[in-house]
Amino acid sequence: MDETLSQLLAPARQRSAIEWLAAWCSDRADVSSLSVGCSIGRGVADELSDVDAAIGVMAPRGLVGRDVIEEVESALVASLGEAGEVVDVLRDGSTSHERVIRRVFVQYADRLQLDLAVVAEEDVRRGDAAPDFITVYRAATAPPSVDAQRSAYAVSAEQLHEWAFRGWRALLDADKYLHRGSLWEAHARLHEAREVIWQLWAAGRGTSYPQHGLPQVLDDSPEDLPPHIEDTVAGVDAAELREALTAASTVLTRCTAACAPRLSTEPPIAAYARTVLHHPVGAEGPSPQQS
Repeated sequence: MDETLSQLLAPARQRSAIEWLAAWCSDRADVSSLSVGCSIGRGVADELSDVDAAIGVMAPRGLVGRDVIEEVESALVASLGEAGEVVDVLRDGSTSHERVIRRVFVQYADRLQLDLAVVAEEDVRRGDAAPDFITVYRAATAPPSVDAQRSAYAVSAEQLHEWAFRGWRALLDADKYLHRGSLWEAHARLHEAREVIWQLWAAGRGTSYPQHGLPQVLDDSPEDLPPHIEDTVAGVDAAELREALTAASTVLTRCTAACAPRLSTEPPIAAYARTVLHHPVGAEGPSPQQS
C-alpha cells in the first residue's frame, strides 16, 4: 500500500472507506491502482465530502479490455457492503473503441458517498492531467503511467467558442420564452446560460477542469467571482427575469473577453444577441405555449 495513504488528510469516515478500497484493490491481481482526488486530494474535505476515486485495472484500453473492467466493476459492487450499510448503487459509464469507463456511485446509510470510476490502468489520469488526485495504492506489476495525457488546465479555442455560443443561445431562448410569458422556461434557460458563464470564467482564470464551471471556480478561488454575477439571479417573475437577462448579457460578454487570446473573436451570435436582449420588443405577457 502506498505510503501516501497514511499522509492523506480526510475525515475519519472517508478515511476508513479509502482504507477499505485500498485493501480491496491490493487483494486483487486484476486491479493495478487506486487514486483519490477532488476535495480529499486537495486536503480540504469535510464530513460531508464524497470520496472521488479512480480504480485502475490490469486490462488493455478500449473495447479489448471491456470484459475485464466490467468484471472488476461487478466484483466491487458485490463487495461494497463490507464498508458499511449500502442504501443504493447507481452504475453507468461510457464505452468507445478507445476507452471504457465504468462509474459506480454508492450511497451509504451514514451519508457517506463513493463516486468511483473503473478504467484501464493506461486511462488513469495522473500528474498535470489530474493535479488533485493522489495515488494511494499501486501494484508493483502496474504498467508505467502514460505521459501524453491532456492537461486538466487545457481548453481549446473550439471548446471556448462552443461554450460562448451555447450561452448566447440560452439567453436568446430565455428572451423568447419571456416574451411568450413562459416564465419557468425562461428561468431554466437563464440558469443554463449562467452555467456557461461559470465555465468561461474558470477557463479565463486558468483553473483546472474548467468544464466543471461553478464547483471548480469555488474550489480554486471562492472570492474571485465574475463581477455582478449575483445580478443574473432571478425568481420566477417577468420583471426580475428581464433585469437578470440584461445582466447576464453583460457578464457573459466579460467572461468571454477574459478567455482571450485563446478565443480571439466572439461567435457572431454574440453581437446579435446583445442587440436583442438590450432592446426587447413589446411587453411580456402570457400566450399559448410554443416550441
